[in-house]
Amino acid sequence: MPLQPPTKAFLSFLQKNPAIRDQIRAASGNTLLYAGAFFKPVWKEIADLKQSDPQVAAKETLPDVLARINSPNKSFVSLLAYVQDLERRVPWRPDGFTLWRALSGIFAANAVGAVSFSVASGVTKDKVFAATELGILTRNPNVDALTKDVLAYYQRCLDSKQTAMNFGFISA
Repeated sequence: MPLQPPTKAFLSFLQKNPAIRDQIRAASGNTLLYAGAFFKPVWKEIADLKQSDPQVAAKETLPDVLARINSPNKSFVSLLAYVQDLERRVPWRPDGFTLWRALSGIFAANAVGAVSFSVASGVTKDKVFAATELGILTRNPNVDALTKDVLAYYQRCLDSKQTAMNFGFISA
């Protein structure tokens, strides 16, 4: 199924606006990537932890970053609100998945220093983390050696079809 016109328009906007792509980044050492679920989806667990743990609160997820970027569509306060609205209007496959892969790829490519992770169960090769972020971060020369070690573990899990990775790391 081909991508819907609004999805194509958003991807074209990203391609034509390197200044926006450059803003899709966490501060050095503050990138936090997540996937899967423990007792609930990991993104919900992270939101809860941010309320009580200052070390986690300092980390930035892709939605955190998108929430502070002004939207190109003036109907929305942030790039996050725009993307979430777009996601509701298009089918998940292929459009929603493609939107989040594009944004996640940019986020991973812009990571610098130590990257933090919360990766739980249900992580397969057709999830954004495995399909996009893992490979891009592995090739990213700006992340530290410990991040590369953690990425190697996740890659071994994928290669052996171990979907319950259940390993997190919050950098100091």
